[in-house]
Amino acid sequence: MIYLPVYIFLHGSDLTRISPSDLIVQTLFQGVLVTITGVFLYGRAIAALGASGGAAFGALVPVLAALFAIPLLGEWPNTTGWAGIGLISVGVYLASGGPLPISKTRPSGFHP
Repeated sequence: MIYLPVYIFLHGSDLTRISPSDLIVQTLFQGVLVTITGVFLYGRAIAALGASGGAAFGALVPVLAALFAIPLLGEWPNTTGWAGIGLISVGVYLASGGPLPISKTRPSGFHP
């Protein structure tokens, strides 16, 4: 609602070409359904994972967008993209409290 007057001022004629039914459907879907569902689910994630763990999952948005682009658009990440996906995924795993591998070192006097 805040951006709508600016959009109408800059692109007013474009908005009038949209059918009212399409505009209402998009307004309800994007403005109500997606927004309320997103806020609710993000709140549940924070409650389940804690503030820092839940907030870390926001970093997965570009990772998921890149992975969804493979089947939906047929676009594959390049080498740098795959490296970014890996680094972000590991960072989110560590930030959300994922367990680190336990080193299996033996005591110095232990001989099986």
